[in-house]
Amino acid sequence: MVVRVDDRTPYLPPPPPPPPPTPPALKRADPAAADAAIRAMTPAQEAQLATDVDALSIGERTDLVNELAGKLEAPQLARIEGVFGKDGVAHAVETHSPRTVREDYAALSAGKPAGAGPHRFEDDDAPQLLGLTGGAPLSPAAQANGTTQTTEHIGENTVTWTNDSQGRPIRAEADLTEVFTGIDRSSAETRAQREAADRGVEGDQGGHLIGHRFVKDQGLKNLFPQNGNFNVGAYKKLENEWADWIDSGKDVHITVELTPAEADRPEQVHVSYEVTDPTDGSVVYDQRVTFRNEAGQTFDRVPRQDM
Repeated sequence: MVVRVDDRTPYLPPPPPPPPPTPPALKRADPAAADAAIRAMTPAQEAQLATDVDALSIGERTDLVNELAGKLEAPQLARIEGVFGKDGVAHAVETHSPRTVREDYAALSAGKPAGAGPHRFEDDDAPQLLGLTGGAPLSPAAQANGTTQTTEHIGENTVTWTNDSQGRPIRAEADLTEVFTGIDRSSAETRAQREAADRGVEGDQGGHLIGHRFVKDQGLKNLFPQNGNFNVGAYKKLENEWADWIDSGKDVHITVELTPAEADRPEQVHVSYEVTDPTDGSVVYDQRVTFRNEAGQTFDRVPRQDM
């Protein structure tokens, strides 16, 4: 006897494709929707998105790519390099993406599959992705522009500064495990702070990329014109958090980048840092923040009792 099964499962059409990605839609979308929209983006839609992005102001473009860096997975971040430019996406990834996404994006940029193993933007190929130098040898273009790199070991701390042909800082990368207390600033350091402030506008101070309490007197390579309210407010609060992490027995790896590069007075200060437990190397805290070089900046620090 043959038994027939009458399979009348209704036909379900495939779900509609995501709507074309536009700047407003991408800003509203949750991470899954934004990632799907970029994954399904056609060449024509990519060209239209690039046109839409070009019509935005510099600040709006920066805000959008930073927001996408916090939403998209690495393959989709690589896709939008044609919209925002590779350097713009790479910087947004370093300052706004989770650690796993940063590692995958760096691996993709190095020609490896995503998930090919730990690979951080602080590693040797990060400078090439960002157009900066970090801890790697300077590129020929950077050398031609007179960019210099200086590494100093201050007690247990190590810092590498990248400066332009006029000595103005572009970037600093620091591994901090020690806080110096009871140290006075030399007259040379005070003069350097005044000189840095003079490159700015009224109300600026000579601000340290990496706080004096971590590196002592380093002169102009570690100083930039910084709004005074920002210097003694949000940025000092940030430095206090770093010091408290170190006092709690942790190590802090910091990258500070000033933009635009090679300008007398930077408009933004991009900070990323990881806090690690030296006993096993595990990351216990990971933060990225972008400040504008103006009054009224805020920073929500980790309370000391929670460290």
